[in-house]
Amino acid sequence: MDGRMVRKWCVLGSVLVAAVGCDRRARQQNPFGDMPSTGQPVANVPAPKRSLWGGGSPPPNVPVEMVPDAATSKKPPTPETLVAMSDARLDAAFDPKTAPGSKEGLLDLARAGYQKALQQDPKNKTALKGMAQFYARVGDREKAVDMYKKYLTLYPKDADAAHEVAVAHARWKDMDGAVAWCEFALKIDPENRAVKKTMGFCLARAGKWDEAFAVLSQIMPEAQVRHNLAGLLDHMGHTEASKAQLQLAMKADPNYAPAAGFLAELDQPRDPNPVRQASDAQPAP
Repeated sequence: MDGRMVRKWCVLGSVLVAAVGCDRRARQQNPFGDMPSTGQPVANVPAPKRSLWGGGSPPPNVPVEMVPDAATSKKPPTPETLVAMSDARLDAAFDPKTAPGSKEGLLDLARAGYQKALQQDPKNKTALKGMAQFYARVGDREKAVDMYKKYLTLYPKDADAAHEVAVAHARWKDMDGAVAWCEFALKIDPENRAVKKTMGFCLARAGKWDEAFAVLSQIMPEAQVRHNLAGLLDHMGHTEASKAQLQLAMKADPNYAPAAGFLAELDQPRDPNPVRQASDAQPAP
């Protein structure tokens, strides 16, 4: 494809998180109302990370109460503490610097921590989401989707959680499922720009160009939309269609430099290892 792999599109998916698919070949009755239905299992997927560390050191010369040793403390760790420890272990398991032989042990400790937190508090918000993200990250799609559904049943106003499921579907290359979860997230927060971005790119990846253009046009100028679509078309090997979108972008805004520069690159002789100007479209977070 002429080495233009610098234009990687996820969706991506705002865009570039977990998963239920809008698998049109096999829809199942959904006990969770309007939530999309479950699709087929897939491979490991990275999931969104939550910040663990924060705050700072105590001011100088201020006495600090010593924390009892875990072995002598009679109080069990709180769900929040267990989740924080599990988050750190999950991150460490996927850290390239971690020894390969340590990964499985860290994953087991992370899972056990989330589960212990839920035993203490079955409705704990951070534990439920942490468990959902854990399953998504290790590639257990069915359990991830079930946990996200349980979370959203208890916390139905969390559009970000629904967006995480959409992004995960995009990473699983299930664009129909991603679009379905974006639609669900937009029912919660109709003006969420990140969700619209993910949805637009997923529609484009599914070949629904007109629908993608309509959605992306809600959050960016026409020239930028067409430039982004041109990047995806180029990535997919449709050079002439990509040029057509760039020409339309220049017509919409003759001063839009990214489209002009990219069009000039496409008009150059083919280079087996080109360094192309990337589109400003990014995979969903």
